[in-house]
Amino acid sequence: MSDAPPPPYSERPEALNSSPPNPEQPVASSSRSSNTSPMFHVGLRAIHAPLVEIRHLRLHLSLLYALQGLRTRVESANEPSWPPLASSLGGEQRWTWFVNLAVERFQRWLEKLSPPSRSNTLAKFVRNDMPPIDVWMVLHAYLLNPQSFAEDCSRIRSLGSLTALVSAVPDLFLEAFNTISDVILWKPHAASRANWVAKTGLPFDPLECAAILLHQDIACPQCKAVAAYLTPSGTGYAEPNFSYTCTSCSFDITREKLAISKLTTDLTAHLLHESQTGSADMQLYLPCTLRTEYGDDTIRATGIKQDLLNLKPISQFNSRKWKQNQGASLAMAESLEWKFSEIKKAWSQLQKPKIAAKILGAYYNQRPFSVELIGAVLRQGSFITKMHDLGWTAPTYFEKHEDALALHHAVMRYHAFLDLMSSSQHALVVPTLDIDLVWHTHQLAGSRYQKDCKTNVGRYIDHDDKVEQFYLSNAFDATCRAWEKRYGLPYTQCGCPLPGNTIGQKLARLVSHVGSRHYPLSRLAPPANQPEALAASHPSDHPAVAVLGLASNAAAKAQRESKAARRREREATRARRGEISPEEFERGAAHAPAFLVPVPL
Repeated sequence: MSDAPPPPYSERPEALNSSPPNPEQPVASSSRSSNTSPMFHVGLRAIHAPLVEIRHLRLHLSLLYALQGLRTRVESANEPSWPPLASSLGGEQRWTWFVNLAVERFQRWLEKLSPPSRSNTLAKFVRNDMPPIDVWMVLHAYLLNPQSFAEDCSRIRSLGSLTALVSAVPDLFLEAFNTISDVILWKPHAASRANWVAKTGLPFDPLECAAILLHQDIACPQCKAVAAYLTPSGTGYAEPNFSYTCTSCSFDITREKLAISKLTTDLTAHLLHESQTGSADMQLYLPCTLRTEYGDDTIRATGIKQDLLNLKPISQFNSRKWKQNQGASLAMAESLEWKFSEIKKAWSQLQKPKIAAKILGAYYNQRPFSVELIGAVLRQGSFITKMHDLGWTAPTYFEKHEDALALHHAVMRYHAFLDLMSSSQHALVVPTLDIDLVWHTHQLAGSRYQKDCKTNVGRYIDHDDKVEQFYLSNAFDATCRAWEKRYGLPYTQCGCPLPGNTIGQKLARLVSHVGSRHYPLSRLAPPANQPEALAASHPSDHPAVAVLGLASNAAAKAQRESKAARRREREATRARRGEISPEEFERGAAHAPAFLVPVPL
């Protein structure tokens, strides 16, 4: 199997295959009924029912509305019961502090979640285990990293109940909200509230909890400790410069040391298992090694872990003398001086450096998840704000049938997006906002999303929410060109200046098909008198991150701005020639180009 994990959105923008499907090739059907004409096609597969339902889009948008409201309330709140240090923070800093608390609450809920019942699973979950809105927010961000979520469900034992639950009810996330009817007005069952308090030891209401959840339990590498989330010196657990000296053993704890402790614990977990059971278990896999684009590969995961354990100086802690010693993890961390730089130096011997880099990227603090959930929630906040600014999250926005045409159009474009992706297995295909909304909604189906991808696209598709900004922007340009060549329509009509064509692309267009057999112009053209559909075709740049400290950031941003200016000049010329309408040109007059304000990493 390939050593590379499933690519983010997919990889290599230049590899996009924009050619329409060969009409001579047979189309395999994945329909539930053969009596109706297929509504969509992805690659060679005909699909008779949409992979994402409009009602699920509506439910998702209502959740985004609630999450935007929660953030607004936290950022503008001046709760007298909150810690004074929290009240003194600016809005964005206070939200980051609050998200830290939400991730802790999510982990406590997860570790105490009851196994699913054998019957009436959804109703019993809603009645007895439905969590508060902030926990849903964290789970939402987790599910939108589908490769990592699926892999964690396979390798992290504390996720066992959640894994069983989403397997028993594939659309659990959205169907739970469908059951409660109104996300905003929802009042939890008394049993659910009581179970939460009993299992987590925390108030159900997240704003009430923020007044009492002041400290984080720390897995000190040498003992146990608790650290404040906020401190006057700015070194609290929820702050960027976290550091804490353990009062029991005087060990200086940082986020890097917690991450290294977690890594060395995972590397030596099979030794501890053998000391307790008498048998080795190499199936305690490292993150980013088990899941491939075709499924779980245990042979690959075991081999990668063994390769890493054979490298010096780590190899000395995989020897026989440590078999009955639970101190191997601590000794390994000390030999590496508690520094990631030393780990990278040791792992530079590996013939697959990209794998090592992916593994290290999954270690960021003491939590078991391979996704840094605080950052994931914050990055999703950018997408939620864009949906809010479009007006799509407003409760009555799509009440009328004619208004809902924008959602139907988004679903059609999403299937065409999958169709494009199926033809370009190693390309980075970047979505627009409307397509990303449908894609996110599909991912919330958990195991059904995985199955749909494997069935229709031929592989599992990851959705990396953390892609370097200018790599993502270049890939978007390639996506625009491939879409227009394949379907005969511009990919985005929001007003963003579009990439031009090379001479080769102009010549290819003379002989290329306009539209494809399954997605003619009439199916992908935006609905008439629907400006929101045009606005929603803006690039979805919320995954764009800026790696702090790179000298190339400013130069790359300047280059992007220069390219955008040249494109606007080109569009002005086209408008004067009558090649595009004045309305189309004016949409971009005050339009902010994408990818220029990434999330700092």
